[in-house]
Amino acid sequence: MPNTYTLLKRSALIASISAASMLLSPLAFAADSAQAQYQADVQRCNSTPGIDKNACLREAGAALEASRRSALTTPSAEAAYADRIQRCNALPAEQRQDCLTLMEHPDTTTQGSVQGGGVLRETTITIPAASAN
Repeated sequence: MPNTYTLLKRSALIASISAASMLLSPLAFAADSAQAQYQADVQRCNSTPGIDKNACLREAGAALEASRRSALTTPSAEAAYADRIQRCNALPAEQRQDCLTLMEHPDTTTQGSVQGGGVLRETTITIPAASAN
């Protein structure tokens, strides 16, 4: 029959294991989540026509590795704004202002996602008719 000291040691060991498993469970969930995202990315790479499959698979692998290192980040509002401006600045001058309007106008509707293949933005831009002289 075990003595009280042995029972206390076992209880302490069980408590330690329970505490460790509770601390590690978020890490396991994150790893499972990252792996599930990787599998979804690979499936999308294999099923999306018209893309560079090898580049897509490299990006999926890089995202998985970054996730494992906790290196995936969400850009700040300032960085996201600068990115939008940079995208619009790459367009010809006659399209640049319309692009900026699409990116910043409060009445712009947004559909889709980058992950789903693209973000579609729509807004109404009123262009006055040419004056009849």
